[in-house]
Amino acid sequence: MGTSLAVGGSPLLGLDLQGGLSVIYAPDEPADDDQLILVQDLMRDQLESFGIAEPDVRVEGQNIIADLPGVTDQEKAFAALNVSGIVSLRPVLACAPIATPDVTGSTVPASTTPTATSAPATTVVDEDDEQSFPSLHSADDSARVARRLASPPVTTDEGEVVLSLPGNTDGSIVDDSVPVDSIDLDTVPETTAPAADSTPTSQPSVPAELPEGYNQLPYPGAGLECVVGPSGGSGEVFERKSAVAGIDQFTGGWVVTVNLRSDGEVLWNELAAECYAGSSACPTRQLAIVLDDVIQSAPTVQARTFSGSVQISGSFTEEEVSQLASVLNRGAFPVQVHQERVETVSPTAGQGSLKAAIIAGLIGVALMLAFMIWYYRRLSVVIVSGLLVWGSLVFALATWVSRSTNYALTLAGATGIIVAVGVTVDTYVVFFERLREEMRHGRVMANAAPRSFASSWRTILSADLVSLMASLILFWLSVGSVKGFALYLGLTTVCDLVVFYFYTRPAVYLLASKGWLDRQATDDKIGALA
Repeated sequence: MGTSLAVGGSPLLGLDLQGGLSVIYAPDEPADDDQLILVQDLMRDQLESFGIAEPDVRVEGQNIIADLPGVTDQEKAFAALNVSGIVSLRPVLACAPIATPDVTGSTVPASTTPTATSAPATTVVDEDDEQSFPSLHSADDSARVARRLASPPVTTDEGEVVLSLPGNTDGSIVDDSVPVDSIDLDTVPETTAPAADSTPTSQPSVPAELPEGYNQLPYPGAGLECVVGPSGGSGEVFERKSAVAGIDQFTGGWVVTVNLRSDGEVLWNELAAECYAGSSACPTRQLAIVLDDVIQSAPTVQARTFSGSVQISGSFTEEEVSQLASVLNRGAFPVQVHQERVETVSPTAGQGSLKAAIIAGLIGVALMLAFMIWYYRRLSVVIVSGLLVWGSLVFALATWVSRSTNYALTLAGATGIIVAVGVTVDTYVVFFERLREEMRHGRVMANAAPRSFASSWRTILSADLVSLMASLILFWLSVGSVKGFALYLGLTTVCDLVVFYFYTRPAVYLLASKGWLDRQATDDKIGALA
């Protein structure tokens, strides 16, 4: 306990002891245990990435319960728990700047003039390939693409190159009467991009209806709206929890590296080959990563095939790469869930519960110690010191368990600890009563102590093992607060066995060998032992 306190450690308190938020989710359709456990893991990862410390997320039947001790910001908690989005991979056909309204309320078209920037393009490359691929931002490439698509490229602040559909110089989306996949890029006549100071005469327009499978989606990070083709795959192509943000050792920029699943690599390479070739299905060479119909990133594919992993690079900030990695990690979402109930526990109520639990425990321990001191006299020294050792061990283990397994100390757990105090005292009663029997037969304390321990140890071990098995079964079969009660009851039972064997036994042996507990060593004949 001293070590735990010295390093500032203490058991994590549960929702009912410090207040906070509890949110209960249920699947839209019946789900198996593996699916619910995956959702639980995704929620826990999201909560930790949002900076919500030590969340308690667990599966109980068909429900997923997220207890967030100390959290009072519901909006932040709901955003972190929103992990039901499905990640899809869709080719980008064209993008246009989002039109913004002016102060009078009318819509001002965004300029389609290329914006100069020195930021590198966002690209996706094969991590194992050390070749440096040419950037799409080179002057020759930009000019070639602009001529073929008959409109200038629009370069975002993040450095990503996006293109308008063929045939438009004003950045508008082409009429849906022309199928996107039927456009021959080589037959598009060259046009001249408007001057930097020219004012477009028309704003980007959106067709009333796109062909089936095509959608116009927002790209908030770039301030664009893009037309994307049918989904070619989902986040299931990526290996679970493999996306990590890091710094490229060659460029010094932020990158996201994600591993491909063995059964998803073929699908990913089919999509990558289409975009790398700049086919009519993916003329911009960009593959959009879409979550909940919002484009999270649209990197340019810089390799035809990938082996094992994919690296996405660009002019990212640390926050942006962390968010992208989080999106990729939650792509394989197995089941849709909905929020069923939200419960809020005020910090005042939690502190009141904690105070009441402490007072109840102290009163019980004080009454028990008073009786032990009156009944066992000098032997009560062993009881008091043994309880202090036991309490220190329980405190240290409770700190470790709550911080390493997310099983915070709840009111039910505190009840289990208080009940265990009685179990621990029973251990002393069994030992000392056997000691009294030996003393009645005329043996001195030095001889009576080892004989008493040998006979009482079997009884104590059997009783504690039964208690331990009961707590394990209760923990395995129960849910909610009962599980916390079972956990700490079992933990304290183990502590009782350890303290009795490694502290109480040698302490009694030592005092007996010194004659301090022998009937000739005291005038009062050791109280009840006389």
